[in-house]
Amino acid sequence: MGLMSTYEVDMRGIMGTVRKASPAKRLCALCGAVVITLATAEMALRLFAPFSDYTSRSIRSFPDQYHPILGYSGVPRLDTLFILPDFRHRIVNNSRGFRDKERDYEKGDRKRIAVLGDSTAWGWGVEAEDRFSDIMERQLKGWEVINLAQAGYSTDQELLVLETEGLTYRPDLVILLFDRNDVVEGNNAKIIDGIQPKPFFVEEGDRLVLKNTPVPCDRAYWMKKTMLAQSYGVPGGDRDSRRSWRYWREEYFTKSHLYNWLTFRLSHPVWSRSEPSEAKSDRRELEKSMRLTKRLLKEIDSLCTQNGARLIIADIHSIYSPLLQDFCREEKIRYVDLDPPLRRRIRPIAHRRVGHWNRYGHRIVAEAIIDYLRKSDYI
Repeated sequence: MGLMSTYEVDMRGIMGTVRKASPAKRLCALCGAVVITLATAEMALRLFAPFSDYTSRSIRSFPDQYHPILGYSGVPRLDTLFILPDFRHRIVNNSRGFRDKERDYEKGDRKRIAVLGDSTAWGWGVEAEDRFSDIMERQLKGWEVINLAQAGYSTDQELLVLETEGLTYRPDLVILLFDRNDVVEGNNAKIIDGIQPKPFFVEEGDRLVLKNTPVPCDRAYWMKKTMLAQSYGVPGGDRDSRRSWRYWREEYFTKSHLYNWLTFRLSHPVWSRSEPSEAKSDRRELEKSMRLTKRLLKEIDSLCTQNGARLIIADIHSIYSPLLQDFCREEKIRYVDLDPPLRRRIRPIAHRRVGHWNRYGHRIVAEAIIDYLRKSDYI
C-alpha cells in the first residue's frame, strides 16, 4: 500500500510538470513553423525553379511601330530591356527594325539564308545570340543567316516581308518557321488582339488579293504604345507612397521568388486548355481553316523559286502538322518536322508560361535544321 501510494505520488509529480503551453507560446511556435516553411520554399524555388520578375516592373507594351503595309514593324535602332515572368533579355534592332545585326543588301561571297516567322523565330525569351538562327550562322561557315521574323506576324505578313525586304538580300534559302497561331489567330484575322489592324489576303478566283492597305492608323493608340514601350524595365517611374501596398510590393515583395510564383498561379490557373488531338478534330474543319494558309505558302514558294531561292518550312508540331506535311509533299516544298528532335526531352525546352523555346530549345532546333541541310546537300 505504501509502495502504491509512493508510485501514485511520483506519477502525479511527473504529470504535474507537463503543462499546456500558453496561447502566446503556441502562436510563436506556429509563426516560427510558417517562417521556416516559407524560407524553405523560397530557397527551393531559387535553387531548382527560379521564378523572379513576375510583377516587378514587368512590361506594359511590346515595342513595335505602325507600318502602312505590314500593320506594324520593329522599331529601328531600338535598344531596350524586355521583362516577363519567365525571363529578361535585351531587344536590339538594326536600322531596318529587325532584331538582327546590320546587313548589306549587296551580297558578298557568303551564301544567305533568310528566316521568316513570328515571336518564336524572333527569339521571345532569349538573347539574340541564343536563337536558332544565330546559332546556325556561327556553325555554318560561309553562310549568313538573316533573321527577318517579327513577334505577332502570320504567314500573310511573312509573305509581305519576303516581298518588301527578304528578296532584296538575294537569299539562297528561305526558312519559314510555321506555327499553329498562323492559322488560328493570324491569316484568317483582320485585327490582332481585338485592337491592332493588320493587312490580310482574300481569295478572288485564282488570285490572292491584298486588303486593308494602307493599314488604318490610330495615332492616339500608337502614341500611347510608343510611350509605354519606352518605359520598359526602367527602375523608378511613378513613385508610390511608402504607405501604399504597391510601394511595398514593388520594392520588397516582388524580390521574392515564392511571392512571384504564388502571384502567377493565382493570376494564371495551373490548368490550361489543351489543344485538341488530331483524332478528335474534324479534318474537314481543319482543311477549311487551312485553305488560305496553303495559298499563302504556295505564293511564298513561287516567289522564292522565281528569285533563285529554295523554301524550307520548319514546322512546330500542332494539329495542323499532318495537313501541312501532306501539302508540302504535294507541292514539293521542303519540310522539316521539328517534333522528333524536341520530343521526350527530360530538360525543359521552353519557358513555363509563354511556351516559347528557351536557349536549350533553340539549340536543338538549330542542330535539327543544320542536320537537315547537310543531309539534303544544301551545305
